[in-house]
Amino acid sequence: MGTKAHFKMMADYHLWAYQRLHQSLEPLSDDEYYRACGLFFKSVHGTLNHLLLGDRVWYGRLVGELFPISGLDQELVSSRPELTEAMFTQAQCWIDCVAQLPEARFQAALTYRNSSGDEYTLSVEQLLAHLFNHGTHHRGQISTVVTQLGYSCPEMDLIYFQLGI
Repeated sequence: MGTKAHFKMMADYHLWAYQRLHQSLEPLSDDEYYRACGLFFKSVHGTLNHLLLGDRVWYGRLVGELFPISGLDQELVSSRPELTEAMFTQAQCWIDCVAQLPEARFQAALTYRNSSGDEYTLSVEQLLAHLFNHGTHHRGQISTVVTQLGYSCPEMDLIYFQLGI
């Protein structure tokens, strides 16, 4: 599998995993959803907002349209349904973006400033690898909370996506 095909699969997986995760959140009461539960970004809602923020920041860096933030815990969307829709929309933007990238662009350097103003350079493939791994990391945290609350959470491993299960 080539680099572009790999990241196209990862972008598709990113949306698929978000969809599965959000389905598992439907039974949570608002109290369970918004309550601080020991996550780094406090609540399920805070962690989902962080995921959307990360997706938008990295997308902006890649396409040259910076997304200004006040902090990594910034709340972008307060409503559950609107946050779900915003996450799905942004994930679709990743699918479209990766599909349009020429193969050579994956190796290209991208220089950016982090939220503290420090400058870094990495390749587009490193950016994408981080972005999709970041989503997996925080989805795993949320799925732990969901199961601790007594609800079931779907399998979101990449292999299940690949097998179409």
